[in-house]
Amino acid sequence: KQWYQRRVRAVIDKYLKKFGYDAAPFIPEWYNSMSDIVKLDLHPKTACVIVLSNATMFERTLPAFVIDQKPEQKKDYVDLCTKYYMEKVKNELFPDQEVDIIYDYDLDQRTKLPKINMCTAGHAAGIAYYNRPEEVESAPWGEKKMFGCAISPRYGGHFAFRAVFVFKNVHDPDILYLSPHDSVGTTENKIKLLEAFNGNWKNHAWRNIIDTDMPYSDQQLEFFNKDPGDRAPIMDALIQRVKDEEKEENKKNN
Repeated sequence: KQWYQRRVRAVIDKYLKKFGYDAAPFIPEWYNSMSDIVKLDLHPKTACVIVLSNATMFERTLPAFVIDQKPEQKKDYVDLCTKYYMEKVKNELFPDQEVDIIYDYDLDQRTKLPKINMCTAGHAAGIAYYNRPEEVESAPWGEKKMFGCAISPRYGGHFAFRAVFVFKNVHDPDILYLSPHDSVGTTENKIKLLEAFNGNWKNHAWRNIIDTDMPYSDQQLEFFNKDPGDRAPIMDALIQRVKDEEKEENKKNN
């Protein structure tokens, strides 16, 4: 009973936390009730887990991955790092399960739309609140097209959804829905958030709509503002910083 909740969530969350990832469960029934366009064509009780990365993934896990794996400089380091660890979860923790992994960049070849709306999935899992323009009555932007923005009660906007695990042969009829905490709260703050996010997301002011003790560093913000092919110099500097910190730590210990 409740194999999914006891085994899947606990094992994934425990395994990934040390690498700077968080995980939370949901089922397609919840997701599809919230998504108008991108639906999941799965049994409504199929076990799913969404994974997000927080600031420590960049500071700890990513440079170690680049040092060890030596990916091509023109590749997206973050996508490669995430795929590496998600595949380890799938192959090492659940070798006997039929598991699909949907990444945040995966597109449906028929519709050219994302295979899943990560913000909706995060909301369904209760891990981050998806602030949508339609929540704002008499919105100041009128008929202008606006995109929603997910905010975590723990990280604010200093996180990113990375992947969803789909345990295709596992159904969990007993899972309880945990609604996400709306940490943005007021209509005034939602307007501020959505206007900042849609105006210039690279400004990053929207990430600070609530306080967090785990913000992205200036180096991390600079990294994410660059195109993947232009990130190598920043990564080189990060790797050097990590090596210097390790040397200092070794000196203290010796």
